Amino acid sequence: MDVHNGKGTMVNEARAETGGPNRTPRSEIRPAVSSNRKKEPVLLLDLSTSMNWGAADEYGPEWPDPGSRRAIVIEALYGLVRVLEREDSEAAAEQAGGSDERGGLMTHGFANHHVEIGDLNSSNLERRLNEIKWGGKTYIMPAWKAALADYDEEFGDRDPDEQPTMLTLVVTDGEADDWQDFEPVLEKANAKRVFVVAIVGHGRKHDATLAAYQQAARKNAAQDKFGKVHVEVVSFDAVTDPGEIALDLITLVS
Repeated sequence: MDVHNGKGTMVNEARAETGGPNRTPRSEIRPAVSSNRKKEPVLLLDLSTSMNWGAADEYGPEWPDPGSRRAIVIEALYGLVRVLEREDSEAAAEQAGGSDERGGLMTHGFANHHVEIGDLNSSNLERRLNEIKWGGKTYIMPAWKAALADYDEEFGDRDPDEQPTMLTLVVTDGEADDWQDFEPVLEKANAKRVFVVAIVGHGRKHDATLAAYQQAARKNAAQDKFGKVHVEVVSFDAVTDPGEIALDLITLVS
């Protein structure tokens, strides 16, 4: 499968692998939710100050350099939302009136506070992500609660068997400052509440963040009577190619 990157060029799905020693092997990356199950993807996007730092070096280059975590993530999200748009039958209808405000990947940002970003699609993504304020710490719980409220508002009145799986993609580079509250959420994930955690960056903070999320995933699997994992953790340790990240995210959530 080929996908477009943000510049309109095609990115071939040649599974070349780059990055640091903790980068998750691409051969291990699988869809988090089976293709025969209905799913509703939502993005929780880290807007903290460290997202402006270098993807392969904590000391540079910084935003707006293309090698910054923020620039690489924004570029990678283009590839992801283009694929999700094609799968979202409602997106075309929502944009039929000529507005790009609706349709796409529902997104909530987190830093010091929750930021309601809204639907991201290929026509509004760059504008929306550059209009919002980036910077601050990493408090994820308000964004998670807002995303859950959105899901419940849209699907809560349906029969449980008719509700799609809420597939939450967390893109971050650091452990949450409210980790003690978010960790139990991950541990209680189930077939209707699936999480994919994508960790960008490099160095000791990246490795500590990876270890914390992996431990939560193990605890989640331990509480499932069948040992199933509902929390997928992927490290993009020092990966600077947004096309590579996009393809892996597509594999995980589409």
